[in-house]
Order: sequence, then structure tokens, then C-alpha cells
Amino acid sequence: MRIAVYLSALMLFTISASAADWMISGAVFEKGTDRPLQGAEVTVRGIPEVIAATAANGEFQLVLTVAGDHELVASYSGVSIVHTLHVEEGAAVKPQNFFLRLPETLREMVVTAPRSPDRVSKSVISGKTLRSIAGSGGDPLAGLQTLPGVVTVNGSSAPAVRGSGPGDNVYYVDGLVIGKLFHYGSLSVFNPDLIEDFNLHSAAFSPHYGDVTGAVIDVALRKPRTDRIGGKVNVSLMGADFLVEGPRTADESFYFAARRSYVDLFVKQVEDQGVTIQIPHYWDYQGKYLWQLNDSNKIAFHLHGASDQLDLSFSPTSNAAIHEPILVGDLSLSDAGHSQAVVLDSVVSDTVLNTLTLQHRSRSASNRIAQAGNLDFTQESLMLRDQIRLEISEGHELSLGTELSQTKVKVDADLNNTPCTQFDANCDLTTGTRLQMSNHFSVLGMAMSVQDRKRVLDDLTLVGGVRYSKEDYLDRTYTEPRVGVEWEWSRDTLLTAGWGKHNQMPTGQQIVRLFGNPGLDHIRADHRVVGIAQKLNTDWNWKSEAYYKKFSNLVVSDPAINYINAASGKAYGLEFLLKKEETEKLSGWWVLNLAKSQRRNDVTGEAFRFQYDEPVNTTLVGKYKMDEDWSFGLKWNYHSGAPYTPVIGTSGNYADGRFIPAYAGINSGTLPVYHKLDFRVDRLYVMDHWKLNAYFELNNVYRRKNIAGYTYNADYSAREPVYPFELPISFGVQGEF
Repeated sequence: MRIAVYLSALMLFTISASAADWMISGAVFEKGTDRPLQGAEVTVRGIPEVIAATAANGEFQLVLTVAGDHELVASYSGVSIVHTLHVEEGAAVKPQNFFLRLPETLREMVVTAPRSPDRVSKSVISGKTLRSIAGSGGDPLAGLQTLPGVVTVNGSSAPAVRGSGPGDNVYYVDGLVIGKLFHYGSLSVFNPDLIEDFNLHSAAFSPHYGDVTGAVIDVALRKPRTDRIGGKVNVSLMGADFLVEGPRTADESFYFAARRSYVDLFVKQVEDQGVTIQIPHYWDYQGKYLWQLNDSNKIAFHLHGASDQLDLSFSPTSNAAIHEPILVGDLSLSDAGHSQAVVLDSVVSDTVLNTLTLQHRSRSASNRIAQAGNLDFTQESLMLRDQIRLEISEGHELSLGTELSQTKVKVDADLNNTPCTQFDANCDLTTGTRLQMSNHFSVLGMAMSVQDRKRVLDDLTLVGGVRYSKEDYLDRTYTEPRVGVEWEWSRDTLLTAGWGKHNQMPTGQQIVRLFGNPGLDHIRADHRVVGIAQKLNTDWNWKSEAYYKKFSNLVVSDPAINYINAASGKAYGLEFLLKKEETEKLSGWWVLNLAKSQRRNDVTGEAFRFQYDEPVNTTLVGKYKMDEDWSFGLKWNYHSGAPYTPVIGTSGNYADGRFIPAYAGINSGTLPVYHKLDFRVDRLYVMDHWKLNAYFELNNVYRRKNIAGYTYNADYSAREPVYPFELPISFGVQGEF
């Protein structure tokens, strides 16, 4: 009987104890991103035996057996947060969700290998670093002008590199050729948050790059996020944009971004000295869809597009109309470009990788130039490219590339034709010959390239390659070798050297029939470069390069056939970069460029400075990260005065009575030196489920009045300086969810 009573009492006690247990559940996330944190520990302060670890989805469960007030602690890699929990008899406990603010060193990081193993005359920098540079307005491509060998181009972010102009460069984005990379207002056409990094190849680059004599700007866009659907909304001084991205399935993910300027919605037009400007507007979009077909194959679909519209009106009293009466009236300029592509990446074997690309591009422009006439232009291009990489052995890689392309062009023009180049001081549109043309033509092109990269010694790598290219419009064929040497002189010191031949097709205006010369040859360039790079420690490194470029077949105007290949040029210089990595609070770099660039008209024998010749160009970029929320940046740039062609008087009159200007030698004048300081402050606000990023920039802090050129009165007896347009401030606010 006693045994029965004892067992009954024990059962009642057990039931009572079970009824007093509380199941505590919840999840632990990263604050601001909602990323679940696996392996976080949740404990009850004062009850060490009650502990739980979070699963892959961040969820946890633990059991409390004592009512009252408790402190629930969630910890992850040394970061913790405390919730106060009140437990009552008979009352349910709500799920407990924790949001931990992780320091940057603990946040999720993606480690990627270099996109190109080549190290000769190459600069690599992340998009995140470039878009936070003071004075950039958040645009990474504007930050390119702070890199070695790049000079400032007034009014544009398009870089001029080592004695070449912006039009001499070629731009690749995710391996795709992009024709339109900048809006009229110099802003790049890509969402800054999508840009992962830049490879700037300044000289003697790989034979897989073609139709370029200047530099290669190779941009990589990041992959879409795969943890959840998210996005960003950004409002800046000039425009607004949005980004949405995330997974569709476990093997598929996407992003889509779009942007539009909005100043034109509030300010319709402005007038300045007889010129009425309808506020220009632009829009752009980018999209990517990634699909992992299987372990060996993945496919990517790409969409890019951008458009600009600019409208002006010149009154007869405006300075431009006084010198060019044909400009009196309305000017309307529009330009749009689109690209669609499919890229298949395949792992053929352990040592063979293949990338197959099919890309379609379109470009259209419509220009109404007052009384000077109209020009409409459309271009459709289709390109098929295959590139295969073979690992022959350890340290030995062979890469092969083939390209086939067809470009269809349509030109409708009723326009005053004035063939002008950089070799002409006077270019009067009003007295040009009126020509009409409706022309359709196509260009077929093909190229084959091979590069062999081999480590011949433990510390010595040789790179050799050749590119064969052909196009049927000008009917030209080129075989161009390119070589490089990389010598690891010590563990922290790298010596490099490179040489290569390159060619580029002249501009469309110069080769189209009637307005140009379809018999032109391609422009040629010969690149030579030597360099040294040294890592001082984990924080500091420096590099220096000396280069020499020789140009031939440059285009000059000709009164009989519009244009001929009859000019040459050279550029040489020394560059130095000292960089402090972003390992502590202070980071940045200092660049010094010492350069000389010349052009020569081989018909007249006249030699002169290239229009982007800046013998001394130095830039200092600094950033101080006070804490996780606040950072401050500055950029100071100084360069020698740019060349210009002075007017020294007049030499008679045109038939309409205007004075004909008499010029000194081409680019024989020098503008005053240029320098300015930009300042930037960034502030980050982190909420539980989203973030708010804000920045403010003060441009040209000490209000330096840099001169971009001069404008003259009607008889050229007096001149006034022209100052570049720049916004005194810039700002942006971005919400990330």
C-alpha cells in the first residue's frame, strides 16, 4: 500500500514538473541584413545548464523550468545581445528573435580568385572602394581618374590613359563589350552597387582584347544574393534608382536595377548668356539571371541599357552663335544603347574551362543641330565568342579565343560637313559643305587569339601571345604579337615588363562614305612597359611603372578625300603609387604621374602637345573610418595646366562678315595649373531588418576657380575664362533591405 501511494505521489510530482516547463524558441539574425546566423549560442544568465545552438536557419529552442524574470543572451563570435524575458505560470512565451550587429571582420565575405592572372601594367581595385571616394558622387567609374596613368578629363568620367584619349579605350563588363558606358553628364550607366571590381589594363594587354589602342577597362559585376529576396532604393542629388535581387530556386538567382534622373521633372530649363538648356535626363537598367544547370555548367543571361536626351537653344546673341551663326535655333541630341547576352560557362574537365558567349548590341542616335542639319544613326551588332582555358601543367596555362561578329549600320544625314581632327585649329561648321546621304552597310569581323602563360622557373613567368583579326569594311587584316615577363625577385617584390602591338578602327564619321573615307587604315599603337611592385607589410605597398607608346596611322583631315592616315605620336612617362590598405581606420593612396604626350602631322611636319598632356599629375585619396557608422574621406588632385590653342588675332573675314580667327600653334598655350580638394562624410544606420546609408560631399572645398578654356568676343580682341561646371555639393541616401 505504501509503495502504491509513493508511486502515485511520484507520478503527480512528475506531471506537476512537466506542466511548469516553458519552451523558449526563436532565431538569431545579423542586424541589418536578416541573414540567419548558424552556430550562435543562446543561454539563460545564471542557469548555465540551459543552452541552445542555432541551426542553419538561425532558429533555436530551449526549456525553462523556473518562472520569473530571466536574461536571455545570444552570442556569436564574441558579439552578444541580451533580452529580458518574463515567464508566468499558465502564460505562453512569445518567440524571441535576436539581431546581432556584427563588426565588418565577421560579416559574410566572398573570396574570389583574380579574374585575370596577368600582372603586367594592371591595376585592380574594388567597386566599393571607388564609389566611396570623395567627389565621385557615389559613381565608381568617376573614381577611376585617381588611378596611375589616368588624367582628369574635364566634364567627363571617361578616362584618358597614358597619352591616349577616352575614345581610344575599350570597355568590358562581365566579359561583354559595352559601347555606351557614360551618360552625357559623365555618370556611368551601371548601378554602383553592382560593380564588384575593376581591372585597368594600361598597356601591353592580353591578345584576347581587340580594337583598342588606349586602355582596357574590364568591369566585373557581382553575383545576385542567394539567401533571400532583398533590394535597395537610392536617392541622390541627380537621380533615383532601385535594385531587387534574390534566389528563385536553389540553383537560380537574379537581380534587376533601374535608374532615372529627376531634376528635369522639377526644373524644366535654365538660361545662361543666350543659351537655353532643357535639363537633360537619362535612364539606365541592368539585369542578370544565373542558373546553375549542374555541377559542370552554368548559364547567365545579361541585360544592359541606357539612354540620354539633351536639348539646347542658341539665341543670335549667344557667344556660340556669334562665332557659328548656323547654330542659331534648337539643338536636340539623343543617344541610346542596349545589350542582351547569354553566357555559358562549362567545366569540361579538371584542367579545361570553356566560356561561350552570344551577345546582341544596338545603338541609336538622333541629332538635330539647328540650321546645320540632321543626323540619324542606328547600329545592330551580333557577336559570338568562345574562350577556352587549358591548364597544361602546374604553372602552365594556355588560353584560346575566337570571335565572329556582324555589325549592320544605317546612317541618314543632311548635314554641313566639316572634316576636323585634333590636328586642325580652326573648324568652322557654318562654312562647311552641305551633304545628304542615306547609307546602309555591314561589317563582318573575325578574330583569333592565343596566350601561353608558363612559369619557367620558380620565380619567373613568361607570357606570350598573338592576335589575328580581320574586318571586311576597310578590308584590313592584322597579326599582332604581345609578350610579358613577371619576375618574383623576392617574396614581396615583383618585376614586370611587357610589349605589344595593337590596332583600332577609326571613328564612324571618318570611315563612312561621302562624309569620311572608306579607304582609311586602322590606327596602330606599339606599347612598351616595365614595372616594379613591392609589398612593405600587410598595410602598405607601392608600385612604379615606366612606359613608352608609339602611335601611327593617326587620322588627319584632307581637302580632297576628307581624311587620310598621315599622323603619328608618342607618349612616355613614369608612374608611382603608394597605397595603404583598408586594414585599419586609415586607408588611401597617393599617385604621382610624370608624363609627356605628343602628336605630329606628318604632312606638315607640325608637332604639338596632345590635348590630354599633363606633365605632372598627382592625386591623394584618404579615408578615415572613425567607427562602424562614421567615415570621412578626402581627395586632392593637382595637375599641370592642360594645353589649348590660343587665338592671336584675325586673318580677314568670312563671306558673311564674321572675323576669321588666327591661331597660334596647336596646343601651344597652357592653362593655369589645376587643383582642388573634395571632402566626403558617410553615415550608416543599421536597423533590425534594413540599413540606411547616407553620404554628403563638399566639392572644391577651398573654391578654387580652375580654368577649362577661354571664350572670345566677336573680333577676338578680348577673351574671358571658361570655368568647368561642377556641383558644390552632392549627397545620396540609400535604403537596403
